[in-house]
Amino acid sequence: MAFSFFSESEDKSLVLLVDVGSGSVGGALVRISAGKPPHVLATVRRNIEFQNALSSARFLLTMNNALEQTLKDLQGFAKGHGAPSQIFCTLSSPWFILKTRHLRVVRGEPFEVSERVVKEFLDEEILKLKEELALTLPPKEVEVIEKKIIQMKLNGYELKNPYGQKTSQMEMVVAIGVSSTRVVASIKRKIGQIFHTKSLRFGSFPLVAFSALRDIFPNERNFLFLDITGEATDVSLVERDVLLGNSLFPRGRNFFVREISTALHTVHEEAESLFNMHVRGELAGPKKVAVADIIERSRVEWLDRFEKALAVLAGEGTLPRTVFFLADADVAAFFSEVINGAQSKFLLNNGFESRFLDALITMQFVGFESGVIRDPFLVVLALLAHKELTASES
Repeated sequence: MAFSFFSESEDKSLVLLVDVGSGSVGGALVRISAGKPPHVLATVRRNIEFQNALSSARFLLTMNNALEQTLKDLQGFAKGHGAPSQIFCTLSSPWFILKTRHLRVVRGEPFEVSERVVKEFLDEEILKLKEELALTLPPKEVEVIEKKIIQMKLNGYELKNPYGQKTSQMEMVVAIGVSSTRVVASIKRKIGQIFHTKSLRFGSFPLVAFSALRDIFPNERNFLFLDITGEATDVSLVERDVLLGNSLFPRGRNFFVREISTALHTVHEEAESLFNMHVRGELAGPKKVAVADIIERSRVEWLDRFEKALAVLAGEGTLPRTVFFLADADVAAFFSEVINGAQSKFLLNNGFESRFLDALITMQFVGFESGVIRDPFLVVLALLAHKELTASES
């Protein structure tokens, strides 16, 4: 029987964070109070079982297994602290689809901007999005997990609080994140079996990272953000402080491991060990040459997919040089080198300049209990949770 927190008193400052990726599931318990940086009490991350050939049904099952293990690990840490009052859960690809929409409304007579008017436009746009996704995900199986207004202009001028104003022209940049009802229901069920917190918020990781990056680097208004997980890489474009779009390609860390396994006819565990040793520069002799050759061919294919994702975002324009990215810490240097070596036709300058969001960058914004692992994905989520919860208190 799952441990129940109904017997525990709820701690208003305690928040549970869950990060569902394509290669692992992470979780954290964080204390959040107004006027103080978020304080991480515990972090846990469990790998999703590796698959030689990806199957959607099997993938969902193994993700839920990793989620359950993560939650049970956090369950032990939570005893004595009380029940978390809020839960934030982010999804990385392939568990979500994020679309940025540019809406423009022009009327002959001025109209008042209200929450109801904005909601009507957003609901209409969501219906259009469901129709567009029909071949990928039937409309009845689409679950909207977030809808964020990134920018709003009235008569050409940007306003932070447009409600109550009158205008004849309204422009909005809106990010809409959706997932499968089956995926969302399975995550809710797993969380509900262990943590009976009523408040559960879902979001897409690229949008969470966008919010955090704007706060951490307020002077960076044009950049790319890469979320490199086990099975996929999400690429987001930010220009003039606005998230313009997101593109995905199904190549992450596990792609390199899978290529080694296939080429050398070896099991996953051995291939992963060889990849890690290559990254650390520990291979020698014929094995070093063989693995390096496989990695080089795989790097070329990864960069080709990266360029195609950039083409979707750039259109006929150019792209910024700065690339912020998140990946497992042990392969951060590897992917930094890969990104910096990319030669894109969408760059006016020589190449990309990558910046890994490691603990050295984020630790000044977040506190940690002694001995707690600095998980950069969970740190970014902690910043978002702190921002939203303390904003609602002010």
